[in-house]
Order: sequence, then C-alpha cells, then structure tokens
Amino acid sequence: MPAVSESHRAVAAAVPDLSTDAAARAVAAIGLMAAGIIHALEIPAQLAGAAWLTAGFCLVAGAAPGCGLWLLARPGPTAWLFSGLLCLSVAAGYVLTRSIAMPGDAGDVGNWLEPLGLASLITEGIVVVLAGLALTARVPRSRRVPVRSR
Repeated sequence: MPAVSESHRAVAAAVPDLSTDAAARAVAAIGLMAAGIIHALEIPAQLAGAAWLTAGFCLVAGAAPGCGLWLLARPGPTAWLFSGLLCLSVAAGYVLTRSIAMPGDAGDVGNWLEPLGLASLITEGIVVVLAGLALTARVPRSRRVPVRSR
C-alpha cells in the first residue's frame, strides 16, 4: 500500500477542527442567541394560546442562549450536541405547527412565511449544520483502502 502523500497530509492539517474553532463557535453562539431573542419576542403573542406552547417558547428563550454561552466557555462535543439538538427540535416544532393543527394552536397551520419564524429557522439551520460538522470532525475516519491506478 502506498503511503499517504504529503499533499494529503497538508490538506488534512489545513482543515480546522470545528469543535474548537473560535469562529465556528462564535457563529453558533450568535445563532443561538438570536434564536433565544426571537422566541423571547414571541412570548407575549403566545400567552393567549396554549400554555404548553408558551412554556416551550420560554424554555427555548432561556436554553438557546445558555447553549451559546456553553459553546463559548467550554467547547466540546456535549455542548455541540445539545446546541444542535435544541435547534433541530425547535425547527421540527416549527414545521409541525405549520403542518398540522396542534392542541390549542390551530392558527399557525399554513403560516410558513411568518418573518420571525423564518429568521429563527435560518439561524437554527446554521447551528444544526455547524454542530453536525463539528461532531463529525471528531469521529476518526477509518482507513481507506487506496485505489490503484492502472
């Protein structure tokens, strides 16, 4: 088997480890802070609706910035996992409430273009992608069998 070439080693060394990369952590933290602020802004409108939905908005308004601070203060796979799962579950909730009538909240069905909802989806999507990249970068790659050219 041929040895790994120097160019392959240089490329592997140039790819940053996103799990500890300051820029990736900062972007994710900003996205989490934005998701928290967006949900905090929506709490007054939710007070007249379902109590479980209001509680969810309050939970996201507190947990998202908390995850962002966690990523900044102590980066690691657990912080990335919680951040990614939080944003993924909030985005899934948005899709669910727009797709089918939920108990106490039938008015959002079909309301896909709600501006704060879209802003939240975008920021949550960025966090989910970054979390996925950060977590998969930590998984050791198996040895690949080199393909021999003819």
